Amino acid sequence: PDLIPTWYPGEFSQTALNAGKARVVAMLQKAATLEVFESPVGGGPGVTVRVTNETAHKLPSGYPEGRRIWINVKAFDDQANLVYESGAYDPATGVLSHDPDAKIYHIEPGTSHRLGALLGIDAGPSFHFVLNDTVFLDNRIPPRGAALAELAAVQSPVVGYGGYQDGQFWDDTLYDLPAAASIVEVALYYQSISKEYVEFLRDANTTNTMGQEL
Repeated sequence: PDLIPTWYPGEFSQTALNAGKARVVAMLQKAATLEVFESPVGGGPGVTVRVTNETAHKLPSGYPEGRRIWINVKAFDDQANLVYESGAYDPATGVLSHDPDAKIYHIEPGTSHRLGALLGIDAGPSFHFVLNDTVFLDNRIPPRGAALAELAAVQSPVVGYGGYQDGQFWDDTLYDLPAAASIVEVALYYQSISKEYVEFLRDANTTNTMGQEL
């Protein structure tokens, strides 16, 4: 929403814009519950992070091209020095760390090998919506009461992730922390559009400068 004043000066209500943003933030803050449990690993420190879906749909929902949530875990020693971080995000560059422990909930649609061969394009995950005919990954958290077969029946199955059982509407992630870890901070972040998707839109637009402006 903060892009609107730049692109459409004098054509919007700042009061309405602020109110809309406040409603969205309030809804997002109710969308999930975050819990952290101490879980020693091999005698060393560790934590289990549980994300519970409090919505009536997969978490996150909506268009898949750039929307995602992820867990950020920071561990500090007893001198408050950072000794571990997973799921780090740099707001200056828009880069989200895909470290080995990173838990990012999202969907990766793309082009199948069958369609790729017919169109003469590479198969695999893609942001090109009209050329996508399959899903390579969908680890989004199911809602309450949803059996895995029911999700598949409505063309929204869990794909490429074995962490869910029938009726499970939460997900647990274990983090094996360095021996020096003494304090742990955990946050759950949501992003409506990713750097990767914006760059795809920029690079795919060959007709004008709108992609670069975005």
